[in-house]
Amino acid sequence: MRKWGLFALLIVANLIWSASFTATGLAAESFSPPLIVMARMLVGGMVLLPFVARDVRLRMWTWKKILRISLLGLLGFTLPVTMETEGIRASSPALGAVSIALEPLLTLVVSAIAFRTPLGWRRWFAMILAATGAWIVAGCPRPGFAGYLLGDLLMLGAVACYAIYNAISGRLTADVSAASATSIMLLAAGIGCLPVYAWTGHPWPRHVAHASLWSLVFLVFFATAAAYLIWIFVLQDHDVASAAITLYLQPVFGVLISIVVTGERPSALFYVGGAMILLAVFLGQDRKPAKSVALSEVERASM
Repeated sequence: MRKWGLFALLIVANLIWSASFTATGLAAESFSPPLIVMARMLVGGMVLLPFVARDVRLRMWTWKKILRISLLGLLGFTLPVTMETEGIRASSPALGAVSIALEPLLTLVVSAIAFRTPLGWRRWFAMILAATGAWIVAGCPRPGFAGYLLGDLLMLGAVACYAIYNAISGRLTADVSAASATSIMLLAAGIGCLPVYAWTGHPWPRHVAHASLWSLVFLVFFATAAAYLIWIFVLQDHDVASAAITLYLQPVFGVLISIVVTGERPSALFYVGGAMILLAVFLGQDRKPAKSVALSEVERASM
């Protein structure tokens, strides 16, 4: 798939994830947060389960691959979501906003260290510029002393898990189809959420508002099954740095969605930070021309 097509898919995924913040707030009016996460993982994984059945018939899966992808799901979903849920209760909102801004930057660091990915000064500058822009869009929050140390560490640990998942998911799923890998990851993560839900002790909802139900449907089918499938599909053919920097579009999209829904006027900080993020996304894209297959074959023959 051409790079512009992959980039367009990333835009769609980030737009969906931006809307998921509002949808999660509406869903939480009737469902507990652990139940929302568990439903997203389990139902989202089952939606894509027919692709797993197809690949099993084609003998594309082995138990070793299933174990590897399942562990990836626990690392990328169950573990960070659990730490994030507990950390948000005690950590300050300011640190939460700063932690979200750190995820793409830390993804770049993990990719550079683990795989020795050559990034260059332009990519690093773009990532730092985007992180600063996201901080400005959030209103320039400064972490204070509202939280406690354990909550802060849990939030940062969740961000670290997300970053590691972003950096390695494309490589660890390269030998299987994106749809099957996403299904197994989500199902494993959902199963891992079962003891978390039991531990929190939240009761089963007795009354469910229509807005909450439709929000949960959006979270399951679009923000989970569709968006994470797009992410894995793109990372199998796209470099991590170019994909990770698009995550900074989420606060921009989030404010734009809020403008459409509530009619609020954004502050000047939004325009300054949004411009910095858009410039960073432009600078952070890999513009090296891809060699054609025919040219590559000629080069191999001449060696």
